[in-house]
Amino acid sequence: MISKNLQSNFLKKIFGVSVVTVLLCLTGCTNKNATSEHEAVTILAPYLECDRLADLVHEKYPEVNLEILSYSGANTTQYLQNMLAADDLPDICSQTVYDPNINDMSDKMIDLSGYDFTDNYVESRLQDVSDDGAIYMLPSAYSCIGITYNKTLLEEHGWELPKSFADLENLAEEAKAAGVQLCLAQIAYPGYGFQYMCNIADTGFLGTFQGKQWQKDYLTGKANVSDTQGMMDCMNYIQKWKDLGMFTANEKNPQSDDETRNEFMEGNTLFLLGSKNGIGETDDTKDQFGLMPYLSEDGSQNVYILNVTRYHGLSKKLEENPQKLDDALKVMEILSSVEGTTAIYDESKLISNLLPFKDWNADDTYYGDIADEINAGNTAPLIYAGWENTLVNTGNRMLEYLQDQATLEDVVDQLDTDQDSVVNNKPEVITTTTEIISQESCAKLIGKSFMEATKSDAALISLGKWIHGNGIDQNTEGVNGKLYAQDITEADICTILPTSWYGTIQTAKITGKDIKKLCEDGYDAAGTGNTYPYVLVKDKELEDDKTYQVVICGANEDVVLNDSGIVGMDAAKDYFSKFKTLSEADVK
Repeated sequence: MISKNLQSNFLKKIFGVSVVTVLLCLTGCTNKNATSEHEAVTILAPYLECDRLADLVHEKYPEVNLEILSYSGANTTQYLQNMLAADDLPDICSQTVYDPNINDMSDKMIDLSGYDFTDNYVESRLQDVSDDGAIYMLPSAYSCIGITYNKTLLEEHGWELPKSFADLENLAEEAKAAGVQLCLAQIAYPGYGFQYMCNIADTGFLGTFQGKQWQKDYLTGKANVSDTQGMMDCMNYIQKWKDLGMFTANEKNPQSDDETRNEFMEGNTLFLLGSKNGIGETDDTKDQFGLMPYLSEDGSQNVYILNVTRYHGLSKKLEENPQKLDDALKVMEILSSVEGTTAIYDESKLISNLLPFKDWNADDTYYGDIADEINAGNTAPLIYAGWENTLVNTGNRMLEYLQDQATLEDVVDQLDTDQDSVVNNKPEVITTTTEIISQESCAKLIGKSFMEATKSDAALISLGKWIHGNGIDQNTEGVNGKLYAQDITEADICTILPTSWYGTIQTAKITGKDIKKLCEDGYDAAGTGNTYPYVLVKDKELEDDKTYQVVICGANEDVVLNDSGIVGMDAAKDYFSKFKTLSEADVK
Protein backbone atom coordinates (compact mmCIF):
# COMPACT_ATOMS: atom_id res chain seq x y z
CA MET A 1 0.00 0.00 0.00
CA ILE A 2 1.25 3.49 -0.74
CA SER A 3 1.47 6.02 2.08
CA LYS A 4 0.81 9.66 1.50
CA ASN A 5 1.95 12.85 3.15
CA LEU A 6 -0.98 14.50 4.85
CA GLN A 7 -1.51 18.10 3.84
CA SER A 8 -3.29 18.81 7.12
CA ASN A 9 -4.31 17.05 10.37
CA PHE A 10 -7.96 16.39 10.88
CA LEU A 11 -9.81 17.96 13.89
CA LYS A 12 -9.26 14.11 16.21
CA LYS A 13 -16.40 -19.28 36.97
CA ILE A 14 -16.87 -26.02 40.18
CA PHE A 15 -20.05 -27.37 38.68
CA GLY A 16 -20.80 -31.11 38.82
CA VAL A 17 -21.37 -32.54 35.39
CA SER A 18 -19.97 -36.02 35.03
CA VAL A 19 -19.96 -36.12 31.23
CA VAL A 20 -19.93 -33.31 28.73
CA THR A 21 -19.60 -34.12 25.06
CA VAL A 22 -18.32 -31.50 22.71
CA LEU A 23 -19.13 -32.44 19.17
CA LEU A 24 -16.95 -30.10 17.21
CA CYS A 25 -13.93 -27.96 17.75
CA LEU A 26 -15.02 -24.61 16.42
CA THR A 27 -12.83 -22.67 14.06
CA GLY A 28 -13.29 -19.77 11.76
CA CYS A 29 -13.99 -20.43 8.09
CA THR A 30 -11.52 -19.36 5.46
CA ASN A 31 -12.28 -18.65 1.85
CA LYS A 32 -8.84 -19.68 0.72
CA ASN A 33 -7.14 -19.62 -2.60
CA ALA A 34 -5.42 -22.99 -2.84
CA THR A 35 -2.56 -21.46 -4.81
CA SER A 36 -1.81 -18.81 -2.20
CA GLU A 37 0.58 -19.37 0.67
CA HIS A 38 -0.27 -16.13 2.45
CA GLU A 39 -1.21 -16.43 6.10
CA ALA A 40 -4.94 -15.76 6.57
CA VAL A 41 -6.10 -12.30 7.55
CA THR A 42 -8.86 -12.47 10.16
CA ILE A 43 -11.93 -10.27 10.30
CA LEU A 44 -14.86 -10.11 12.70
CA ALA A 45 -17.81 -8.17 11.36
CA PRO A 46 -20.98 -9.24 13.20
CA TYR A 47 -24.29 -9.20 11.35
CA LEU A 48 -22.76 -8.05 8.09
CA GLU A 49 -22.75 -9.76 4.67
CA CYS A 50 -19.27 -11.29 4.97
CA ASP A 51 -19.92 -13.79 2.14
CA ARG A 52 -20.07 -11.00 -0.39
CA LEU A 53 -17.06 -9.26 1.11
CA ALA A 54 -14.99 -12.46 0.92
CA ASP A 55 -15.98 -12.99 -2.72
CA LEU A 56 -15.04 -9.43 -3.57
CA VAL A 57 -11.68 -9.66 -1.82
CA HIS A 58 -10.75 -12.86 -3.64
CA GLU A 59 -11.87 -11.44 -6.95
CA LYS A 60 -9.66 -8.38 -6.59
CA TYR A 61 -6.78 -9.89 -4.62
CA PRO A 62 -6.69 -13.69 -5.15
CA GLU A 63 -3.51 -13.97 -3.10
CA VAL A 64 -5.31 -12.75 0.06
CA ASN A 65 -6.74 -15.42 2.35
CA LEU A 66 -9.58 -13.91 4.37
CA GLU A 67 -10.73 -15.80 7.47
CA ILE A 68 -14.19 -14.80 8.72
CA LEU A 69 -14.60 -15.04 12.48
CA SER A 70 -18.12 -15.26 13.87
CA TYR A 71 -20.17 -13.48 16.47
CA SER A 72 -23.96 -13.59 16.26
CA GLY A 73 -24.72 -13.06 19.94
CA ALA A 74 -27.12 -10.74 21.70
CA ASN A 75 -24.72 -8.03 22.86
CA THR A 76 -22.44 -7.11 20.00
CA THR A 77 -21.30 -3.80 21.45
CA GLN A 78 -20.24 -5.29 24.80
CA TYR A 79 -18.51 -8.26 23.14
CA LEU A 80 -16.49 -6.08 20.81
CA GLN A 81 -15.52 -3.80 23.68
CA ASN A 82 -14.45 -6.81 25.78
CA MET A 83 -12.28 -8.03 22.91
CA LEU A 84 -10.69 -4.62 22.68
CA ALA A 85 -10.04 -4.38 26.42
CA ALA A 86 -8.43 -7.84 26.38
CA ASP A 87 -6.45 -6.97 23.25
CA ASP A 88 -7.82 -10.16 21.68
CA LEU A 89 -8.42 -8.58 18.33
CA PRO A 90 -8.74 -9.99 14.84
CA ASP A 91 -6.53 -8.43 12.21
CA ILE A 92 -9.42 -6.32 10.93
CA CYS A 93 -11.35 -5.02 13.90
CA SER A 94 -14.88 -3.67 14.24
CA GLN A 95 -16.54 -1.54 16.90
CA THR A 96 -20.11 -0.26 17.15
CA VAL A 97 -19.21 2.75 19.30
CA TYR A 98 -16.13 4.91 19.07
CA ASP A 99 -15.29 8.42 20.18
CA PRO A 100 -11.69 9.56 19.73
CA ASN A 101 -12.23 12.05 22.56
CA ILE A 102 -12.92 9.14 24.96
CA ASN A 103 -11.36 6.01 23.45
CA ASP A 104 -7.56 5.89 23.14
CA MET A 105 -6.74 3.36 20.41
CA SER A 106 -3.12 4.36 19.84
CA ASP A 107 -1.63 1.31 21.60
CA LYS A 108 -3.87 -1.24 19.86
CA MET A 109 -4.70 0.07 16.41
CA ILE A 110 -2.68 1.22 13.41
CA ASP A 111 -2.87 4.87 12.40
CA LEU A 112 -4.51 4.80 8.97
CA SER A 113 -4.23 8.50 8.22
CA GLY A 114 -1.26 8.02 5.88
CA TYR A 115 -2.91 5.59 3.48
CA ASP A 116 -4.41 6.58 0.17
CA PHE A 117 -7.80 4.94 0.77
CA THR A 118 -8.63 7.58 3.37
CA ASP A 119 -8.93 9.98 0.44
CA ASN A 120 -12.17 8.19 -0.44
CA TYR A 121 -13.90 9.60 2.65
CA VAL A 122 -15.79 12.83 3.01
CA GLU A 123 -13.58 15.12 5.06
CA SER A 124 -16.26 15.82 7.68
CA ARG A 125 -16.55 12.09 8.42
CA LEU A 126 -12.77 11.87 8.87
CA GLN A 127 -12.91 14.82 11.23
CA ASP A 128 -15.43 12.86 13.33
CA VAL A 129 -12.85 10.08 13.91
CA SER A 130 -9.68 12.17 13.98
CA ASP A 131 -7.54 11.76 17.09
CA ASP A 132 -5.25 14.79 16.84
CA GLY A 133 -4.71 13.94 13.18
CA ALA A 134 -4.35 10.18 13.64
CA ILE A 135 -7.12 7.89 12.38
CA TYR A 136 -7.45 4.55 14.14
CA MET A 137 -11.01 3.62 13.17
CA LEU A 138 -12.79 4.44 9.91
CA PRO A 139 -16.57 4.84 9.77
CA SER A 140 -18.84 2.61 7.74
CA ALA A 141 -22.55 3.15 7.03
CA TYR A 142 -24.35 5.55 9.32
CA SER A 143 -27.87 6.70 9.97
CA CYS A 144 -28.94 10.27 10.42
CA ILE A 145 -31.42 11.51 13.01
CA GLY A 146 -33.32 14.71 12.51
CA ILE A 147 -36.87 15.99 12.54
CA THR A 148 -39.27 14.40 10.06
CA TYR A 149 -41.52 16.91 8.33
CA ASN A 150 -44.54 16.66 6.03
CA LYS A 151 -43.49 18.15 2.71
CA THR A 152 -46.99 17.92 1.28
CA LEU A 153 -48.55 19.84 4.15
CA LEU A 154 -46.00 22.63 3.85
CA GLU A 155 -46.60 22.94 0.12
CA GLU A 156 -50.41 22.93 0.46
CA HIS A 157 -50.22 25.97 2.74
CA GLY A 158 -47.39 27.71 0.93
CA TRP A 159 -45.15 27.55 3.97
CA GLU A 160 -41.34 27.50 3.86
CA LEU A 161 -39.30 24.94 5.77
CA PRO A 162 -37.88 26.73 8.83
CA LYS A 163 -34.15 27.35 8.85
CA SER A 164 -33.93 28.59 12.45
CA PHE A 165 -35.90 28.47 15.68
CA ALA A 166 -37.06 32.00 14.95
CA ASP A 167 -38.53 30.72 11.66
CA LEU A 168 -40.12 27.83 13.56
CA GLU A 169 -41.80 30.24 15.95
CA ASN A 170 -43.31 32.16 13.04
CA LEU A 171 -44.46 28.94 11.36
CA ALA A 172 -46.06 27.76 14.62
CA GLU A 173 -48.31 30.82 14.63
CA GLU A 174 -49.40 30.22 11.04
CA ALA A 175 -49.99 26.51 11.67
CA LYS A 176 -52.14 27.28 14.70
CA ALA A 177 -54.22 29.74 12.73
CA ALA A 178 -54.72 27.11 10.00
CA GLY A 179 -55.71 24.39 12.48
CA VAL A 180 -52.57 22.36 11.79
CA GLN A 181 -50.78 20.61 14.67
CA LEU A 182 -47.17 21.70 14.91
CA CYS A 183 -45.41 18.57 16.16
CA LEU A 184 -45.76 15.11 17.70
CA ALA A 185 -43.05 13.44 19.80
CA GLN A 186 -42.49 9.74 20.41
CA ILE A 187 -41.93 9.09 24.13
CA ALA A 188 -42.00 5.29 24.46
CA TYR A 189 -38.50 4.85 25.88
CA PRO A 190 -36.19 6.74 28.27
CA GLY A 191 -33.59 6.99 25.53
CA TYR A 192 -35.87 9.30 23.59
CA GLY A 193 -35.95 11.85 26.37
CA PHE A 194 -32.18 11.73 26.81
CA GLN A 195 -31.59 12.14 23.10
CA TYR A 196 -34.05 15.00 22.66
CA MET A 197 -32.19 16.84 25.40
CA CYS A 198 -28.77 16.17 23.85
CA ASN A 199 -29.86 16.83 20.28
CA ILE A 200 -31.26 20.26 21.10
CA ALA A 201 -28.26 21.10 23.30
CA ASP A 202 -26.01 20.20 20.34
CA THR A 203 -27.42 23.21 18.49
CA GLY A 204 -25.88 25.38 21.22
CA PHE A 205 -23.14 25.05 23.81
CA LEU A 206 -22.94 21.24 23.78
CA GLY A 207 -21.99 21.26 20.11
CA THR A 208 -19.12 23.73 20.51
CA PHE A 209 -15.48 22.95 21.28
CA GLN A 210 -16.08 24.10 24.85
CA GLY A 211 -19.16 21.88 25.01
CA LYS A 212 -17.20 18.83 23.88
CA GLN A 213 -14.63 19.60 26.58
CA TRP A 214 -17.48 19.88 29.10
CA GLN A 215 -18.65 16.40 28.12
CA LYS A 216 -15.20 15.02 29.01
CA ASP A 217 -15.23 16.97 32.27
CA TYR A 218 -18.69 15.72 33.25
CA LEU A 219 -17.70 12.11 32.56
CA THR A 220 -14.60 12.49 34.73
CA GLY A 221 -16.31 14.40 37.54
CA LYS A 222 -14.74 17.77 36.87
CA ALA A 223 -17.91 19.67 35.94
CA ASN A 224 -21.64 19.21 36.29
CA VAL A 225 -24.66 20.82 34.67
CA SER A 226 -25.83 23.33 37.25
CA ASP A 227 -22.43 25.03 37.54
CA THR A 228 -21.94 25.36 33.78
CA GLN A 229 -23.65 28.39 32.28
CA GLY A 230 -23.49 27.02 28.76
CA MET A 231 -25.40 23.90 29.76
CA MET A 232 -27.96 25.92 31.69
CA ASP A 233 -28.46 28.02 28.56
CA CYS A 234 -29.14 24.79 26.67
CA MET A 235 -31.73 23.75 29.25
CA ASN A 236 -33.46 27.11 28.90
CA TYR A 237 -33.49 26.64 25.14
CA ILE A 238 -35.17 23.25 25.60
CA GLN A 239 -37.88 25.07 27.55
CA LYS A 240 -38.53 27.20 24.47
CA TRP A 241 -39.11 24.06 22.40
CA LYS A 242 -41.57 22.80 24.97
CA ASP A 243 -43.41 26.10 25.19
CA LEU A 244 -43.73 26.16 21.40
CA GLY A 245 -45.39 22.72 21.34
CA MET A 246 -42.61 20.61 19.86
CA PHE A 247 -43.04 17.82 22.45
CA THR A 248 -46.76 17.09 22.07
CA ALA A 249 -47.64 13.43 22.64
CA ASN A 250 -50.49 11.63 20.92
CA GLU A 251 -53.64 11.61 23.06
CA LYS A 252 -54.76 8.04 22.35
CA ASN A 253 -51.69 6.29 23.81
CA PRO A 254 -48.72 8.60 24.44
CA GLN A 255 -46.33 5.70 25.12
CA SER A 256 -47.06 4.03 21.79
CA ASP A 257 -44.64 4.91 19.00
CA ASP A 258 -47.01 3.35 16.47
CA GLU A 259 -49.93 5.52 17.59
CA THR A 260 -47.77 8.62 17.38
CA ARG A 261 -46.54 7.69 13.93
CA ASN A 262 -50.06 6.84 12.75
CA GLU A 263 -51.40 10.19 13.91
CA PHE A 264 -48.57 11.97 12.14
CA MET A 265 -49.35 10.11 8.94
CA GLU A 266 -52.96 11.31 9.04
CA GLY A 267 -51.55 14.43 7.44
CA ASN A 268 -52.41 17.28 9.80
CA THR A 269 -49.13 17.50 11.73
CA LEU A 270 -46.07 19.27 10.41
CA PHE A 271 -43.24 17.64 12.39
CA LEU A 272 -42.37 14.37 14.10
CA LEU A 273 -39.68 13.85 16.74
CA GLY A 274 -38.72 10.21 17.09
CA SER A 275 -36.26 7.38 16.73
CA LYS A 276 -36.78 6.54 13.06
CA ASN A 277 -36.65 8.38 9.80
CA GLY A 278 -37.78 7.43 6.34
CA ILE A 279 -41.54 7.52 6.14
CA GLY A 280 -41.99 6.98 2.44
CA GLU A 281 -43.76 5.39 -0.47
CA THR A 282 -44.18 2.00 1.21
CA ASP A 283 -46.28 3.53 3.98
CA ASP A 284 -50.05 3.96 3.78
CA THR A 285 -49.97 7.61 2.87
CA LYS A 286 -49.83 9.76 -0.23
CA ASP A 287 -47.98 12.56 1.52
CA GLN A 288 -44.29 13.14 0.97
CA PHE A 289 -41.90 13.52 3.88
CA GLY A 290 -38.45 14.87 4.46
CA LEU A 291 -35.85 15.30 7.17
CA MET A 292 -34.62 18.58 8.60
CA PRO A 293 -31.96 19.28 11.23
CA TYR A 294 -32.45 20.22 14.84
CA LEU A 295 -32.60 24.00 14.72
CA SER A 296 -30.42 26.47 16.57
CA GLU A 297 -31.90 29.79 17.64
CA ASP A 298 -30.44 31.81 14.76
CA GLY A 299 -29.91 28.91 12.31
CA SER A 300 -26.13 29.09 12.41
CA GLN A 301 -25.61 25.79 14.27
CA ASN A 302 -28.33 23.49 12.94
CA VAL A 303 -27.34 19.84 13.28
CA TYR A 304 -28.25 16.36 12.13
CA ILE A 305 -27.32 13.62 14.61
CA LEU A 306 -25.20 10.81 13.18
CA ASN A 307 -25.11 7.22 14.43
CA VAL A 308 -22.38 5.10 12.80
CA THR A 309 -23.30 1.41 12.58
CA ARG A 310 -19.71 0.13 12.45
CA TYR A 311 -16.14 1.36 12.63
CA HIS A 312 -13.29 -0.65 11.10
CA GLY A 313 -9.59 -0.59 11.88
CA LEU A 314 -6.41 -2.68 11.84
CA SER A 315 -4.78 -4.37 14.84
CA LYS A 316 -1.38 -2.95 15.71
CA LYS A 317 -0.07 -6.53 15.99
CA LEU A 318 -0.08 -6.63 12.20
CA GLU A 319 3.06 -4.49 12.25
CA GLU A 320 4.93 -7.65 13.36
CA ASN A 321 4.01 -9.41 10.08
CA PRO A 322 4.58 -7.29 6.96
CA GLN A 323 2.86 -9.76 4.61
CA LYS A 324 -0.30 -9.94 6.71
CA LEU A 325 -0.28 -6.18 7.11
CA ASP A 326 -0.08 -5.69 3.35
CA ASP A 327 -2.96 -8.13 2.80
CA ALA A 328 -5.04 -6.53 5.58
CA LEU A 329 -4.49 -3.11 4.00
CA LYS A 330 -5.88 -4.48 0.73
CA VAL A 331 -9.04 -5.56 2.55
CA MET A 332 -9.28 -2.15 4.23
CA GLU A 333 -8.91 -0.55 0.81
CA ILE A 334 -11.99 -2.51 -0.33
CA LEU A 335 -13.92 -1.66 2.84
CA SER A 336 -13.05 1.97 2.21
CA SER A 337 -14.94 2.05 -1.07
CA VAL A 338 -18.55 2.24 -2.15
CA GLU A 339 -18.24 -1.19 -3.78
CA GLY A 340 -16.84 -2.82 -0.64
CA THR A 341 -19.21 -1.23 1.80
CA THR A 342 -22.32 -1.87 -0.29
CA ALA A 343 -21.25 -5.54 -0.36
CA ILE A 344 -21.59 -5.93 3.40
CA TYR A 345 -25.01 -4.31 3.77
CA ASP A 346 -28.36 -5.49 2.42
CA GLU A 347 -30.48 -3.22 0.27
CA SER A 348 -32.81 -2.08 3.06
CA LYS A 349 -29.81 -0.92 5.10
CA LEU A 350 -28.41 1.00 2.17
CA ILE A 351 -31.70 2.83 1.63
CA SER A 352 -31.92 3.86 5.28
CA ASN A 353 -28.25 4.74 5.74
CA LEU A 354 -25.57 6.93 4.26
CA LEU A 355 -22.06 5.96 3.25
CA PRO A 356 -19.09 8.18 4.18
CA PHE A 357 -17.55 8.33 0.72
CA LYS A 358 -17.10 11.22 -1.67
CA ASP A 359 -18.43 9.21 -4.63
CA TRP A 360 -21.49 7.79 -2.84
CA ASN A 361 -24.72 8.74 -4.56
CA ALA A 362 -27.38 9.23 -1.90
CA ASP A 363 -30.23 9.93 -4.32
CA ASP A 364 -31.95 6.58 -3.68
CA THR A 365 -31.76 6.86 0.11
CA TYR A 366 -33.96 8.61 2.64
CA TYR A 367 -31.37 11.36 2.75
CA GLY A 368 -30.95 12.20 -0.91
CA ASP A 369 -31.94 15.85 -0.60
CA ILE A 370 -29.86 16.58 2.50
CA ALA A 371 -26.68 14.59 1.77
CA ASP A 372 -24.75 17.73 0.87
CA GLU A 373 -25.71 19.38 4.16
CA ILE A 374 -24.56 16.31 6.08
CA ASN A 375 -21.30 15.99 4.16
CA ALA A 376 -20.64 19.68 4.78
CA GLY A 377 -20.33 18.85 8.49
CA ASN A 378 -23.60 20.15 9.88
CA THR A 379 -23.70 17.17 12.21
CA ALA A 380 -23.11 15.96 15.76
CA PRO A 381 -22.42 12.41 16.97
CA LEU A 382 -25.05 10.43 18.86
CA ILE A 383 -24.25 10.79 22.57
CA TYR A 384 -24.24 7.39 24.29
CA ALA A 385 -20.83 5.99 25.22
CA GLY A 386 -19.90 6.90 28.80
CA TRP A 387 -23.39 8.13 29.67
CA GLU A 388 -25.01 4.73 30.27
CA ASN A 389 -25.36 5.18 34.05
CA THR A 390 -27.49 8.29 33.68
CA LEU A 391 -29.17 7.72 30.34
CA VAL A 392 -32.23 5.90 31.73
CA ASN A 393 -32.62 8.08 34.82
CA THR A 394 -32.22 11.36 32.98
CA GLY A 395 -34.24 10.09 30.04
CA ASN A 396 -37.15 9.20 32.33
CA ARG A 397 -36.93 12.56 34.10
CA MET A 398 -36.89 14.32 30.74
CA LEU A 399 -40.01 12.43 29.61
CA GLU A 400 -41.72 13.40 32.87
CA TYR A 401 -40.79 17.00 32.15
CA LEU A 402 -42.24 16.80 28.65
CA GLN A 403 -45.53 15.56 30.17
CA ASP A 404 -45.59 18.26 32.89
CA GLN A 405 -44.75 15.76 35.62
CA ALA A 406 -41.35 17.27 36.40
CA THR A 407 -39.45 20.52 35.87
CA LEU A 408 -36.25 21.32 34.04
CA GLU A 409 -34.65 21.80 37.44
CA ASP A 410 -35.51 18.15 38.14
CA VAL A 411 -33.73 17.14 34.93
CA VAL A 412 -30.65 19.16 35.89
CA ASP A 413 -30.71 17.72 39.43
CA GLN A 414 -30.90 14.20 37.97
CA LEU A 415 -27.84 14.77 35.82
CA ASP A 416 -25.92 16.25 38.74
CA THR A 417 -27.02 13.46 41.12
CA ASP A 418 -26.08 10.74 38.65
CA GLN A 419 -22.59 12.07 38.08
CA ASP A 420 -21.00 9.98 40.84
CA SER A 421 -22.64 6.90 39.35
CA VAL A 422 -21.33 7.82 35.90
CA VAL A 423 -17.80 8.42 37.14
CA ASN A 424 -17.34 5.81 39.88
CA ASN A 425 -20.03 3.18 40.07
CA LYS A 426 -19.80 -0.13 38.23
CA PRO A 427 -22.55 -2.63 37.46
CA GLU A 428 -23.10 -5.58 39.81
CA VAL A 429 -20.31 -8.14 39.52
CA ILE A 430 -21.72 -11.67 39.32
CA THR A 431 -18.40 -13.55 39.23
CA THR A 432 -14.83 -12.98 38.12
CA THR A 433 -13.20 -15.01 35.38
CA THR A 434 -9.48 -15.56 35.96
CA GLU A 435 -8.74 -16.56 32.36
CA ILE A 436 -10.44 -16.78 28.99
CA ILE A 437 -13.36 -19.21 29.06
CA SER A 438 -13.64 -20.78 25.61
CA GLN A 439 -16.81 -20.86 23.55
CA GLU A 440 -17.29 -24.61 24.16
CA SER A 441 -16.83 -24.13 27.90
CA CYS A 442 -19.29 -21.23 27.85
CA ALA A 443 -21.80 -23.54 26.17
CA LYS A 444 -21.29 -26.09 28.95
CA LEU A 445 -21.84 -23.40 31.57
CA ILE A 446 -25.03 -22.22 29.91
CA GLY A 447 -26.24 -25.79 29.44
CA LYS A 448 -25.69 -26.65 33.11
CA SER A 449 -27.34 -23.44 34.34
CA PHE A 450 -30.40 -23.99 32.12
CA MET A 451 -30.63 -27.68 33.13
CA GLU A 452 -30.56 -26.75 36.81
CA ALA A 453 -33.20 -24.04 36.42
CA THR A 454 -35.61 -26.27 34.44
CA LYS A 455 -34.75 -29.57 36.18
CA SER A 456 -33.89 -31.07 32.82
CA ASP A 457 -31.88 -34.22 32.11
CA ALA A 458 -29.62 -32.79 29.43
CA ALA A 459 -28.98 -29.75 27.29
CA LEU A 460 -28.21 -29.31 23.63
CA ILE A 461 -26.51 -25.96 23.14
CA SER A 462 -25.69 -25.03 19.58
CA LEU A 463 -22.51 -23.14 18.79
CA GLY A 464 -22.17 -20.16 16.54
CA LYS A 465 -19.61 -20.07 13.78
CA TRP A 466 -19.43 -18.45 10.37
CA ILE A 467 -20.74 -20.67 7.58
CA HIS A 468 -20.17 -19.56 4.03
CA GLY A 469 -23.48 -19.39 2.20
CA ASN A 470 -25.59 -18.48 5.21
CA GLY A 471 -25.05 -14.76 4.76
CA ILE A 472 -26.22 -12.76 7.75
CA ASP A 473 -28.52 -15.68 8.74
CA GLN A 474 -25.94 -17.19 11.05
CA ASN A 475 -26.76 -18.94 14.35
CA THR A 476 -28.30 -16.48 16.81
CA GLU A 477 -29.91 -19.23 18.95
CA GLY A 478 -26.75 -20.70 20.45
CA VAL A 479 -23.65 -19.63 22.32
CA ASN A 480 -21.50 -17.16 20.44
CA GLY A 481 -18.13 -15.93 21.60
CA LYS A 482 -16.25 -16.48 24.82
CA LEU A 483 -15.72 -14.82 28.19
CA TYR A 484 -12.59 -12.83 28.92
CA ALA A 485 -10.61 -12.58 32.16
CA GLN A 486 -12.53 -9.84 33.95
CA ASP A 487 -15.34 -9.05 36.34
CA ILE A 488 -18.50 -10.53 34.82
CA THR A 489 -21.68 -8.46 34.77
CA GLU A 490 -25.11 -9.02 33.24
CA ALA A 491 -23.93 -7.37 30.06
CA ASP A 492 -21.03 -9.81 29.79
CA ILE A 493 -23.26 -12.84 30.37
CA CYS A 494 -25.56 -11.51 27.68
CA THR A 495 -22.70 -11.67 25.16
CA ILE A 496 -22.81 -15.50 25.32
CA LEU A 497 -26.44 -16.05 26.35
CA PRO A 498 -28.68 -17.70 23.71
CA THR A 499 -31.81 -16.20 25.31
CA SER A 500 -30.50 -12.63 25.34
CA TRP A 501 -31.73 -10.32 28.12
CA TYR A 502 -35.34 -11.43 28.55
CA GLY A 503 -35.86 -14.62 26.51
CA THR A 504 -37.06 -17.79 28.22
CA ILE A 505 -35.54 -21.28 28.22
CA GLN A 506 -37.00 -23.77 25.76
CA THR A 507 -37.16 -27.53 26.46
CA ALA A 508 -38.26 -30.59 24.49
CA LYS A 509 -39.15 -34.22 25.22
CA ILE A 510 -36.71 -36.30 23.19
CA THR A 511 -35.56 -39.93 23.27
CA GLY A 512 -31.93 -40.74 23.88
CA LYS A 513 -31.67 -42.03 20.33
CA ASP A 514 -33.03 -38.81 18.87
CA ILE A 515 -30.72 -36.73 21.05
CA LYS A 516 -27.75 -38.58 19.57
CA LYS A 517 -29.15 -38.06 16.06
CA LEU A 518 -29.49 -34.32 16.68
CA CYS A 519 -25.89 -34.29 17.82
CA GLU A 520 -24.84 -35.92 14.58
CA ASP A 521 -26.92 -33.66 12.35
CA GLY A 522 -26.47 -30.30 14.07
CA TYR A 523 -28.70 -27.24 13.89
CA ASP A 524 -29.73 -25.95 10.48
CA ALA A 525 -30.37 -22.33 11.43
CA ALA A 526 -30.57 -20.92 7.92
CA GLY A 527 -32.29 -23.87 6.22
CA THR A 528 -29.38 -24.28 3.84
CA GLY A 529 -28.29 -27.72 5.01
CA ASN A 530 -25.17 -26.15 6.50
CA THR A 531 -25.45 -26.95 10.19
CA TYR A 532 -24.04 -25.66 13.45
CA PRO A 533 -22.68 -28.16 15.99
CA TYR A 534 -24.23 -28.89 19.37
CA VAL A 535 -22.51 -29.20 22.73
CA LEU A 536 -24.30 -31.97 24.64
CA VAL A 537 -24.36 -31.42 28.40
CA LYS A 538 -25.55 -34.37 30.53
CA ASP A 539 -25.05 -35.75 34.03
CA LYS A 540 -25.91 -39.38 33.21
CA GLU A 541 -25.73 -41.78 30.30
CA LEU A 542 -28.65 -41.55 27.89
CA GLU A 543 -30.58 -44.69 26.95
CA ASP A 544 -31.83 -44.86 23.36
CA ASP A 545 -35.42 -45.88 24.18
CA LYS A 546 -35.91 -43.56 27.14
CA THR A 547 -37.45 -40.09 26.82
CA TYR A 548 -35.72 -37.14 28.44
CA GLN A 549 -36.47 -33.49 29.06
CA VAL A 550 -33.81 -31.59 27.20
CA VAL A 551 -32.95 -27.91 27.16
CA ILE A 552 -32.36 -26.94 23.56
CA CYS A 553 -30.83 -23.77 22.19
CA GLY A 554 -31.20 -23.87 18.45
CA ALA A 555 -33.89 -26.31 17.35
CA ASN A 556 -34.83 -27.51 13.88
CA GLU A 557 -38.45 -27.20 12.80
CA ASP A 558 -39.31 -30.87 13.55
CA VAL A 559 -38.49 -30.43 17.26
CA VAL A 560 -41.55 -29.59 19.42
CA LEU A 561 -40.51 -26.97 21.96
CA ASN A 562 -42.03 -26.19 25.34
CA ASP A 563 -41.58 -22.78 26.92
CA SER A 564 -40.33 -23.18 30.49
CA GLY A 565 -41.29 -19.61 31.36
CA ILE A 566 -37.90 -19.23 33.08
CA VAL A 567 -35.84 -16.29 31.92
CA GLY A 568 -32.44 -17.46 30.73
CA MET A 569 -30.62 -14.47 32.22
CA ASP A 570 -32.03 -15.24 35.69
CA ALA A 571 -30.92 -18.86 35.41
CA ALA A 572 -27.44 -17.93 34.25
CA LYS A 573 -26.97 -15.27 36.96
CA ASP A 574 -28.10 -17.71 39.68
CA TYR A 575 -25.62 -20.30 38.46
CA PHE A 576 -22.65 -18.05 37.76
CA SER A 577 -23.04 -16.28 41.11
CA LYS A 578 -22.20 -19.54 42.93
CA PHE A 579 -18.59 -18.99 41.98
CA LYS A 580 -16.43 -16.27 43.43
CA THR A 581 -14.02 -16.87 40.58
CA LEU A 582 -14.36 -18.93 37.43
CA SER A 583 -11.73 -20.67 35.32
CA GLU A 584 -11.56 -23.41 32.71
CA ALA A 585 -10.75 -25.88 35.50
CA ASP A 586 -14.20 -25.25 36.95
CA VAL A 587 -15.88 -26.30 33.72
CA LYS A 588 -16.33 -30.08 33.82
